[in-house]
Amino acid sequence: MRHGDRVKKLGRTREHRLATLKNLCRSLFIFEKIKTTLPKAKEARRLAERLIEFAKNDDLAAKRMIYRFIPDHKLVKIICEEIAPKFADRHGGYTRIYHLGPRLGDGAEMAILELVEQNDPSTIALRRRLIERRQIIEGKSKKEKKEQKKRAKEEKKAKETKPKEKAQKEAEKKVKPSKQTKKKAKKIKKAKKKAKKKEKRRRK
Repeated sequence: MRHGDRVKKLGRTREHRLATLKNLCRSLFIFEKIKTTLPKAKEARRLAERLIEFAKNDDLAAKRMIYRFIPDHKLVKIICEEIAPKFADRHGGYTRIYHLGPRLGDGAEMAILELVEQNDPSTIALRRRLIERRQIIEGKSKKEKKEQKKRAKEEKKAKETKPKEKAQKEAEKKVKPSKQTKKKAKKIKKAKKKAKKKEKRRRK
């Protein structure tokens, strides 16, 4: 029998457990209501209420402490400026849990974890779009930067090759003989051939 079992391991290693709790708290502060298993909801509630307690101070140290668990500057600002002020009169009990019963697949006890004071659905939707859109824009900007670099390289190569091609064409024009010079060269070749034939006949 384990005494002093304060840490619920949730069948995970320490790093995996912390990552799951951070993700649950992040989604809780974005949507203000999440559905998960009962043990995870209980552990996430402990961390979420602790972060709200820090956010009520609304100073730099509190924001840094929240950022350790939720590494998103925009969401930290939302927690400190929008969510925490609603709990100014409360001393704990910032969240609640609803039991939903067993899950069909594996029989795990399900629950809903939500904040006691919630915003309108429209503001929650705007918050979600703002946070998700920023990530999408960042991804697009990286792709655009790569494309711009490729285009710049192609343009440089084109600019470097154009003067070389022009110089080659000009040199070819200079080297190319005119029609008159070609006719003269043909006449000279014919004359040389005739002279050679005459010499052979004389020798015979």
